[in-house]
Order: sequence, then C-alpha cells, then structure tokens
Amino acid sequence: QRVFRMLSPIVRIGSRNLLKKIKEYQPDLIISTHFLPPLLLPNDFSTPIDTVITDYHAHKIWLTPKNRNFFVATEEIKTELEKFHIPSTVSGIPIHPNFFEKKDPSILREKFNIKNNNPIILFMPTTQGKIKPARAINKILNYNFGKTINIVAIAGKNKKKNLNDLKQFRNTKFTNVTVFENVENIDELMQITDIIIGKAGGLTVSEALYLQKPIIIINPIPGQEDYNTNYLEKNHFGLMAKSENDLIQKIQTILTNPNTINKKSYPDPSKIILEKAFSNL
Repeated sequence: QRVFRMLSPIVRIGSRNLLKKIKEYQPDLIISTHFLPPLLLPNDFSTPIDTVITDYHAHKIWLTPKNRNFFVATEEIKTELEKFHIPSTVSGIPIHPNFFEKKDPSILREKFNIKNNNPIILFMPTTQGKIKPARAINKILNYNFGKTINIVAIAGKNKKKNLNDLKQFRNTKFTNVTVFENVENIDELMQITDIIIGKAGGLTVSEALYLQKPIIIINPIPGQEDYNTNYLEKNHFGLMAKSENDLIQKIQTILTNPNTINKKSYPDPSKIILEKAFSNL
C-alpha cells in the first residue's frame, strides 16, 4: 500500500482519461472490482467507493482507506477484516448472468458435438507451469478409467502457443477430444462438464462453485491463486494436482467418488452487492 501510494501521482498521469470521464459523469457511487481505482483517485475525491474483492483472500493491497465498504467472498475474510476494524459484507464474487440460466444438457452436448453420455473433462486456459495441458491430455487418453472420457480443451488468450501444443488432438483419430481457440458461451460448456481443470482465478473458482462442479487446480500463480486454491482444498470444494500423474489420480478419485467434493447452493452475489450499496446512498 505504501509503495502504491507513493507511485499513485505517477500512475494518475496515465489515467487522465479515466479520471476525466469520472469527473464528467459525476457518479453518486463507484463500485470497483480492482484494487487500483481507489489508489488512482485524488485524495480530495468525495464520491463513495465500494470495492468487490475478487479473490478468496483479502490481500493488504486491496485495503485502501478510501473505501466505504468491501464486498467479500467468505465469512473468513469478513472476520479477518474485522481485526483491522474494516467493514465488509459477505456477498460472494459476481459471475455472468448466463450462469443462472438452466439449459438442457442433451442440447448442449449436441451443440458442442459430444455424441455420447460419458464424462466430460474441461481444460480451461492455464498459465505455463509444471503440468503441460497437451502432455496431461495424452496421459488421460492412455489411462484406463473404465470408461471413455470426453476432453474439451480451450486455448484461451495465449492461443498461438496453446493451439500449437494442442493441434495433435485435432486429428480424427481423437474423436473424444475437442479443441477450441476460445468459447464465448463458457457457461454452457461448464454446465455439462463433470470435472474442470484449470487455473485458480477468483472468477473461475466462483463459476465452478456456483455450478457445483468439481475443479482441479493446476499451475496456480503464486499469491492470490495460492490462497484461492487453499480455500478450495480446505473446504473440499476442489483439489490441486502437483504433477500429471497426480492429476490422473485426482480425476480417478472424483470419478469413482463424486462425494469427495462438497456441493452447496449460492445466492446471486450481484443482487447482494447492489442492494447493500444502494441502501447506503
């Protein structure tokens, strides 16, 4: 925080258009989903700011004194902030409204060209690390789970590198493997997925939790993703795989014993946030 406050006058120079737009718009309230906006705004800025902490840990970088209220993912975070006399509301992390729409799984399977009712493993875009998605997929294809596994892999933003690694699976030989450059309607794919494999970003974790889908974390980025992974493991909402062989074992564990993963329903975080934010204006 001290470092960012020292640098904030310099950072503001690159944020002139944002600050100008805020001044022109004259908002009654700002809701931020990033730690930077409160640091960018001038010290005499009077409009109230609420911040949604979009991870499962409140790193101190979020805790700027300009915030009127914080919205947090869990009761544990609220309790931690109370030690610093910082008010917060447990809301969960907002996800796209599409995730609240229930759709026919058979229609979705047909849409994504999955022609059987076998389990689906979804590889979400992930950073480079010890576990290489292409190598892991090969191991999954060669492992005997007792049934055929459908694999869907998404290249994501770093699609040039990821697609190059995954192009081997675009051969007709692998009829149970589908590779996408990107997917706009990711909610539909996640709804029919049996196991999600990917990174531990706050949004991905929240989407998996809302849909009550088991998630296996690979290659977490040190810092916030480590905290998110710890939260998943501590509450038995997900698992972390440390190697490709470990990933195989985690998949086998979930397929043979689905109750390994806790499931519970969640309310709509956006509704909680807006009702609370507007009630204080």
